[in-house]
Parts: sequence; C-alpha cells; structure tokens
Amino acid sequence: MHGNKPGYGICDTTLRDGEQMPGVIFSFDEKVELATKSSYFGANIIELMPAVSESERRLAKKLAGMGLGAKLTASTMLKKEHIELALDCDIDSITLFTPLSDIHLKYKLGISREENLKKALDMADYSKEHGLKVAFAGEDSTRADVEYVADFINELSGYIEYFIPCDTLGCLTPFDTYSFIKELKERCNTPLCLHVHNDFGMATANTLAGLKAGATMFSGTFGGIGERAGNAPIEEVCTALKFLNSVDLDVRYGMLTEMCRLVERYSRAKLQNHKPVVGRNAFSHESGIHADGVLKNPRTYENFDPGFVGQERMFFFGKHSGRSVIEYIKKKYGIRRETNKILEDLKTLSENIHRSLTEPEIVDLLTIRPITEGLADEHNQHLLYYR
Repeated sequence: MHGNKPGYGICDTTLRDGEQMPGVIFSFDEKVELATKSSYFGANIIELMPAVSESERRLAKKLAGMGLGAKLTASTMLKKEHIELALDCDIDSITLFTPLSDIHLKYKLGISREENLKKALDMADYSKEHGLKVAFAGEDSTRADVEYVADFINELSGYIEYFIPCDTLGCLTPFDTYSFIKELKERCNTPLCLHVHNDFGMATANTLAGLKAGATMFSGTFGGIGERAGNAPIEEVCTALKFLNSVDLDVRYGMLTEMCRLVERYSRAKLQNHKPVVGRNAFSHESGIHADGVLKNPRTYENFDPGFVGQERMFFFGKHSGRSVIEYIKKKYGIRRETNKILEDLKTLSENIHRSLTEPEIVDLLTIRPITEGLADEHNQHLLYYR
C-alpha cells in the first residue's frame, strides 16, 4: 500500500461462489490455472469448497501443494465431517458459514438463534483444536437483526481471524451498507470482510461503501460471476478504489482484463460488451464528438489509460462518426479519399447493416474496394443473418 490510505485484502471466490452460477462448471485444469493466475495477480485469499465433490478435494490438495502466494481457505458448513474433509486436503484455513437471518433459521434450518450460535461456537472450537485458522461467514447477515449479528461476532471473537457479513441477496443500498458495517465496526473488534451480491446492481458500490465504513477485506469474483446476478466484480472494485478513492492495492492491475476474459472463456458466461473496465466497449468510441475529444486528449472521455487494466482503445465507425476519426484513419493508413464522401457512404452502410464497423473493416473497405461496393454485400449478409 502506498501513501497514507488503507490497503484492503482480496478474497477471490471465483472458484467457489463464481462456479455456483447456474451453468458454470470449470474443469480441474482450468481451476488450477485460474487459481495460479489469481495468486499472481495479487489475491490474498482463494476460496474453495472441498465438500462439493471428490474432484474439488483433489483440487484443494493440488493447490495446497503448489505453494501459491495466496492463502487457500475451505468454505465449510457447520459439520464435523466437512471440517475433516478440509483437514484431509492439507489446507490450514477454513471459513465456516451459517445463516444469521430469522427467515433462514426458521425455514431453512429450523433452529433458534441460540442453537445456531452454539453450533457455530462448537465447530469453531473443533476447527481451532485441530490446528485450523478459522474465519466465519454469516449468510444473509444484512437481513438479520443487527443485535444478533454483533453478538454472534463477539461470541466468536476468540476463535476467528475475521468475520464476513454477507449481503447474500444484494439487498442493501450503499448508504445502508455503510451504516451496517460502521455499526458492526463500532461494536466488534473482529476484522470484517465484505461478501456482496449484485441482485440490484449495487455490488461494487456496496463494497466500496463497506470498505469506507471500516471493513478491511472484500470478497468478489472476476467478471462478477456467481449466484443469480453474481458477486462484486474484483476488477470494478480494484479500479474504483484506485481511481476514485486513491487507494493503491498490491495487485497487478494489468492482469484484470486477462483474468476476466479467461473466466469468460472457461465459464462460458459471456461478458457484456458494455461491462465496466473489461468489457469490449469499455474503451471504445464511435460518436464523432467523443472520438474527436479522445484523439485530442484521451482523458476527455476515458477515466484512465486502457492499458492500465490490459485493455486497448478502439474506434468504431458508423452512423455517429465524425470528420476527426476519418481524418485519423486516412492519415494512419495513407488513404486519399475525400472525407465527406467517406462519411456519407459510411453512415449509409452502417444504417443498412444495423451495426458499426471495426477499424480493420473500414480500412478494408477504403483500401481494397470502394465503400459503396461493400454496401450490397454487407446488407445482404445482414438479412441472411437475421432470417
């Protein structure tokens, strides 16, 4: 960490909560690669769940023997047999979890608050007796009675290294998150790690609010994959901390796009083109006003240089293009055609095929054949595509 701002830890749950996204299954080798790269990126903790299957236990043993820079933790229910599975995998850290909200206790577990706490204490004690470092995650903490959450944390304080209040349904606003974490911070001495879901599209904002309120670590996934609407995207939180809060994390920011594209490929969960930071449109420009500004000074329409996160700037050409970007292309490729005519033909082509053109496409049309000759072919291809 640089300067006088606080640094924050990162718990990467891509291989655990990320894979719980419906339809996502990583192969063994893919998980090894993702864990290795995540550790090199700078994640402090990588979360696994050995109790899920035999292959997950083999994975945990494999990663435990690789000497990764990131610490491994086994996410584990309050069951002795699951704790013993973690021990068999040679992992020395465990994250126990149980619900804290009354709706979960009543309808899912059928136990009282007191019974839940007693079981948590027993299993934390059992884990610690067997030499495990223990963290604890309170599922659905943000819909629980805050008095119960604070008491729960304080009762466990002698057993755990940190506590994870989970916004399991992603149902808080940033203002609520700040107040909630601030209250827990004031009432508990145990370090806090945020685990936030994205059901209302506020996972990044809620994570930032919770960190500002006193949490020292956050949990997230690359690309934001996870249950339902996903988790807090690691790439968004890291870059927002850097450029909006002036907090430098000890990570390789230039790997963010690589990590997210790798997760996209292995998970088959396609990133939105307009996904912040790592989406294919995140540093792309078509509007004439925007392209003109970026050509004069990139900071006019970009918060930071795309190369910082492993991205690249792209110009698209279509209905909204202006003279500046055409002049830029003409100069770059030594094209001598008249700018106004290029723009006129380009706008017509773009409207007919219902999309913009990439730089290679526009250069091909301008240097190999006149843009108007491509009009009929592109239009016919468009019609065939949508039949």
